[in-house]
Amino acid sequence: MSLTALQNGFHSISNDIGILKQIIKLSRLNQDPNLISYGIVPCNTLFLNGENFGGKGSGCGYAWEPAILGTIGETLERYAPAFHNKEESIFGSYASLNKKAIHPSEFALFHDKQFEDERFKIKKFDENVEVSWYPTLDLTTGEETYIPGQFIYIPFTDDKNYLTGSNSTGLSAHTNYHEAILGGLYESLERDSFTITWYQNITPPKIKISQDIQGFIDEHHTANYEWHFFDVTYDLKIPTVLGICIGEAEFGKFLAIGSATRQTFGEATRKVVQEIDQAVPYFRHLLDKFKKWNPDDDYIQVLDFDKHAIFYTKRQDLWHVFDNWRNAVPSRDIDFNEKPKRDTVTEIRHIVKTLKNKGYNVLVKDVTTPDLRQLGFYSLKTFIPQLIQLAGAYPIYFLGGKRLYEVPEKMGYKLYPFEELNKYPHPFP
Repeated sequence: MSLTALQNGFHSISNDIGILKQIIKLSRLNQDPNLISYGIVPCNTLFLNGENFGGKGSGCGYAWEPAILGTIGETLERYAPAFHNKEESIFGSYASLNKKAIHPSEFALFHDKQFEDERFKIKKFDENVEVSWYPTLDLTTGEETYIPGQFIYIPFTDDKNYLTGSNSTGLSAHTNYHEAILGGLYESLERDSFTITWYQNITPPKIKISQDIQGFIDEHHTANYEWHFFDVTYDLKIPTVLGICIGEAEFGKFLAIGSATRQTFGEATRKVVQEIDQAVPYFRHLLDKFKKWNPDDDYIQVLDFDKHAIFYTKRQDLWHVFDNWRNAVPSRDIDFNEKPKRDTVTEIRHIVKTLKNKGYNVLVKDVTTPDLRQLGFYSLKTFIPQLIQLAGAYPIYFLGGKRLYEVPEKMGYKLYPFEELNKYPHPFP
């Protein structure tokens, strides 16, 4: 993003009329990663006739400009989908919809056995469930294609039948329309790879920490952390890296995790390190916020990403869950300094073609509000129904998608049935 974007972003900050009431620089101790992190206090979107934007925004960077721009961008991407135009929606079932739409069977949602639990309040999505449908653009066909508003807007309370939980995967804001699409694509691919890895207990190829990787780590860290990186690219062949970090701060030992998809493995690894670095000061905030929370073995109480993030920091007795990854022998070399060869639009076309060849849909919804447009920003939701989403609430993990039960075997790993999936909460923040 440009200096103009930064200046426009500051115009959105005001206690009285701002999209952001305040931006707060998070404290950093001497032994923390050399990273600048910001958090925000959002406006009350209920006063603007929107849904309740109760979420948080944050951003980080190794310099203040990208850190604050990332904070503004993430806030705007979460702000925009709190508003939706009901006039463009169609209420009804897939069977009654006289429009091109994605068939319910294409959505990677829940396993049949999850519906057997009487506490599970999600409605099974089939051709006869009545919900509100909204138009999107399918990049694989160029056609207007309808999907339920629940997969676009956050939160979405217009429907009585809930098909899913609120999910921000694929939301992205940027001053460049195509960069916003690419950001949503990368996040969707990254979450799909992580969820398959976690639920299926896959130990993927471990990346060797080369001199260049170690140099990058040393440049941004004073403390000596334990690092593990993995190639979780799988069948889609878009470079994706998973990282696990174990360290110690004044609040005790911690375990942090991050993942990223980029055009090169070097870019993805850099992003993973940054994501993990952001977690350290945030853990400090969360451990104070939830200091009275003592998670037991009833994981159903882990209902948001914040509690997922600090679950294993509070439950160090469960770190054996990570033994296979920590003990794996590094075998994968990557070119940490490889330069991207495709521009943004070409990279989007490459990814869309890859997904289209799999028979998947790439749906884009421009949810930009008029005030964001005036600031020069775009907020988009990119949604790929067939990819596995990452849930922030343990009771509604997405465990029914075909990819979860097809990709491991296709890639030569042991395939676990539903009953034998990893039942521990994921550690993703």
